[in-house]
Amino acid sequence: MHMKDNYKILSCLLIFISFSSFFLGFYLDENSAGAGSHLGDWIFAWPNIQLFISQNVYDSIHSENYLSNRPPLLYILHKLFNPFIETEMGYRRSVFIVSLTTPFLFYFCLKQKFKEIDSLLLFLISSVVLLSPYYRTSAYWGLEENYGYISLLLSFLFLNYFLENNSKKNYKIYFQLFFSIFFSSLCVYFDQKLIVIPLICFFTILGAKKEINFKVLSILFYLIFSLPFIYLVILWGNITPGPVKLTNQLYLNNFGYASTILAFYLIPLFFFKEKKIFQLIKESFLSKINYFLIFLFIIYCIYIFYYIGLSEFYSESNYPSTGKGVIHKVSLIVFNDDIIRKIFIYFSFFISWIIIIIFINKNFKDGLILLYFITIFIFINPIFQEYFDPLILLIAFTFLSSTTYINLKNVIVLFLYSSFFLICCNIYYYNLLQ
Repeated sequence: MHMKDNYKILSCLLIFISFSSFFLGFYLDENSAGAGSHLGDWIFAWPNIQLFISQNVYDSIHSENYLSNRPPLLYILHKLFNPFIETEMGYRRSVFIVSLTTPFLFYFCLKQKFKEIDSLLLFLISSVVLLSPYYRTSAYWGLEENYGYISLLLSFLFLNYFLENNSKKNYKIYFQLFFSIFFSSLCVYFDQKLIVIPLICFFTILGAKKEINFKVLSILFYLIFSLPFIYLVILWGNITPGPVKLTNQLYLNNFGYASTILAFYLIPLFFFKEKKIFQLIKESFLSKINYFLIFLFIIYCIYIFYYIGLSEFYSESNYPSTGKGVIHKVSLIVFNDDIIRKIFIYFSFFISWIIIIIFINKNFKDGLILLYFITIFIFINPIFQEYFDPLILLIAFTFLSSTTYINLKNVIVLFLYSSFFLICCNIYYYNLLQ
């Protein structure tokens, strides 16, 4: 048997494992993110559906019984277009089926960006999204997150169609521009933290070598599409009607927690860089700006170490609801002493910051995008790992420019890394919730 045949067989086997495990998880009512089951976020999602079924959209949006941290677009769409929302299982199945579109859209994005890479290998990468504990839980339990990822991928597709279209008069380029703006705007209406997507698209359009009329149209369209969200912000008095608020208070520890979560997802992506890891490390420590960034982070760690109390670190009996990501969970499992736990966490903050700096490797655009996902949570509390998974994976292979080197070995590393995390999550939450 030729090496090429072995490659195809292995790729097909891993793709089959991704999809079959996704179906199996739904059949078993898997709860790999902790937010599933009839005791999780389903107790908010299903009443929201019933609220929108029982009354008109305007009254539902203004109702005090609307229980969500996100805008109501998802529930409006279900009310208008989903014929299966009358029963719990009908609604869950419809969300599950819609969620199956993401790996296919992800594949088309990858094929558009990496035109020379084998299609089977790209589809294997796209199937990894089905191993995300948080994507799976949202798909199984009718939650809200996955629709934003679909809009993100559609935004990327139409933006690149627009950028690659060199025609000045062909009507298709106007449709491509419109839909890139439309879907990137929808990202915010599915999940506010995805505001980074329309920002990326907007500045990409403005910076593109296109006629001025396209740029004027983009400004106009974005202004129009922002109006409903501005109305919702005025209605709620914040960016969300739920308990997760944008506040004037600074949650400085969240910068460190966000760094650990982000670094966790960047680790397997180092294999997709053209330069070897040792070369990236060497280049990073030859850069004066990186020394300055490391110095600033050390000052940050010293400040929060001495001025934020131990009450920040909850006892083990409380930790299921505290969030803060995988490193925080590990610290609570491994260490009983609060002082040791605090040292471990802040050391993890520092190592994670080094990982992020090395990954960025002086790429200004990628640095800004990743920095957004860290700094936003200074103003938002609590912070959960689900805010990054599988978002960082999707962002890395679409809007980031430094993740370009793809071969079978690298993809297998990503697959195994994601699979191991999924298994650990299932074991953790199964034991926790028994």
